[in-house]
Amino acid sequence: MTPDATVVVRYDEAHRTVVEQTLRTLVRMRGILMLVLGTLLGALVLVPLVAAASAGIDAAFVVVGGALLVVPLVLIVLGVRQLRRRPRLPEVAVTITPTSVLFPAVERPSALAPRLRAEEWPREGTSVEIFRASGLQKARVEFTRHDGGKRRRRSIAADSLDVDARVIEDALRGSHTS
Repeated sequence: MTPDATVVVRYDEAHRTVVEQTLRTLVRMRGILMLVLGTLLGALVLVPLVAAASAGIDAAFVVVGGALLVVPLVLIVLGVRQLRRRPRLPEVAVTITPTSVLFPAVERPSALAPRLRAEEWPREGTSVEIFRASGLQKARVEFTRHDGGKRRRRSIAADSLDVDARVIEDALRGSHTS
């Protein structure tokens, strides 16, 4: 493989489908649990608040109780937002060009976590390492770069790619294979 070649690494379609189905299930369950927790917490705060208000307790107590309703409302809003999410893996896992390494944007399954933005790293100074499967950890390809004293990493599951991980390693290092 020549250093001037562009290598486009895609996710294997079968693995991609399985991952997306798993993500949909997890996202849905997390959203439902957030709705249930928000509703229970809201009832837990609201019932004593209504009882205290009807008994003629001080207005400051009612204001504090109303402020406590913010947490359940936030949980309910996040739960609804979570149920609307449709996380998908991008088609392309990574693209290695003669001058750069391109990563696509990746949507995370959590409503609280921001999506990983698409990035372009210079090829010089970017290293790649293949981590073999061990214990509960699956095999992964990890890209590392030092930017202004800060170490940046991006990982890709090795078993979900359409090529062998060594092809990525060879492409980034620019080695010649036969």
